[in-house]
Amino acid sequence: MIVALGSLHREAAGIIRSGHYSVVEAPEDFIAHRPVLPDTPSDNTTNPFPAIVLSGSGTDRAARATVWAIEEFSPEAIISFGFCGATRDHEQAGDIVIAARVVNLPGTPVEWSINGAPESLGPDRTLHLAARTAVEVTGLDYHHGTIVTVSTAPRTAGMKRWLGDSINATAVDTETHAVADAAGKAGVPWVSVLSILDNRDFDLPTITDRVGSGPRPRGSPAYIRHLPTSPQNLSSLIRLGRASRRASASLTTFMAAFMEAHSTLTNEIRVLETA
Repeated sequence: MIVALGSLHREAAGIIRSGHYSVVEAPEDFIAHRPVLPDTPSDNTTNPFPAIVLSGSGTDRAARATVWAIEEFSPEAIISFGFCGATRDHEQAGDIVIAARVVNLPGTPVEWSINGAPESLGPDRTLHLAARTAVEVTGLDYHHGTIVTVSTAPRTAGMKRWLGDSINATAVDTETHAVADAAGKAGVPWVSVLSILDNRDFDLPTITDRVGSGPRPRGSPAYIRHLPTSPQNLSSLIRLGRASRRASASLTTFMAAFMEAHSTLTNEIRVLETA
């Protein structure tokens, strides 16, 4: 079984709707879904859907959810997925980013430039190849490079530009490195694939800082109640909602193709090993 580890419900909503899942009781306020096989599976049936675990935002939550997911599902592999911010000007909402490396940049933005060389981790080669195959097959626009994980999502265009120019980052998020680190320590192969939510030159609405860090659906009411004190955020929220739908649709398309590509590659490797 493959476990797909994300942070927010809206990242996984399309994947869950397209599959067959049962809800799994999870600790804290994590969300977990187990894929359900057909009633009469054949001997060589593999589940076309991953298990899904959603941690909420932040490295601490992501690390704890990964440890729990490994204990609960005993996965053969983990795919870290979700939304990310663009750090290059040619990236658009809904584009897929496949991690060649993931790096951790702890601390506040003031500390980023004095933390020295960031810790770097690399994905499993077979999973990485399956991800590259999936975007080629589906025709999704994609980018390949370094994903940098930071403690708090960079809201301003200036922060995202700095990460792209100084760290040579292709995208930025707040969970990936924690998932990769926990998976690596447990000996579980991993790969990271994200979808662009906010373009590099887009300043995230200040309202987003006021919404909780859990994975549950937030929806419009969570933001609307803040609008009377921050009416200037309305147009940005509308734009962000449209980008969220594009990013979620790309992840849904990608995940189905990835699961098929991984199954094919795994079967080919097994044949070669037994030949």
